[in-house]
Amino acid sequence: MQLILASASPRRSEILSRITDKFKIVPSNIIERADGPPEEQVLALAEGKARAVATDHAGVIIGADTVVVIDGRILGKPHSRDQGQEMLQVLSGRGHDVLTGLCVLRTDDNSAYRWCEKTKVWFRDLTESEVQHYLNTQEYLDKAGGYAIQGLAAVFVTGINGDYFNVMGLPLCRLVLLLRKAGLDLLA
Repeated sequence: MQLILASASPRRSEILSRITDKFKIVPSNIIERADGPPEEQVLALAEGKARAVATDHAGVIIGADTVVVIDGRILGKPHSRDQGQEMLQVLSGRGHDVLTGLCVLRTDDNSAYRWCEKTKVWFRDLTESEVQHYLNTQEYLDKAGGYAIQGLAAVFVTGINGDYFNVMGLPLCRLVLLLRKAGLDLLA
């Protein structure tokens, strides 16, 4: 069966390519809106992305959605420099959760395997000049919570508890297990 990544994210593609080079990228282009608790939202969006791609493509489809949560507040992707600055200021000196909803969808029998992965990340106190310097790199754009742990923002992180790849947008360990449940064992 064709393996399809329902995402335009270069990070997700890079992570998936660590275990296989036999996959196709088909962005879902859905409007990313959902209601309910953060865990339910990311699961609904991940499945929505997979199902949107399934309308025109057959195979095993991977959908994913990532958010940052702090004090019950969801931080998605900042839409402006001001939003990016606000997010970094909120995260400064504190811990937060990174949630990724995963959905592995088989189009032949319409079975969906879902999981919400949670990773705890702690930031040190950030100075205003560090925040401005980081924003100048534009690395914050298109990143949940306004930062890329694999980039310059790595110097902000004092600790992590959970899957590092989850913070990048695709929890690799859990993905392998969901794919196996769906009948696709990439490590066999």
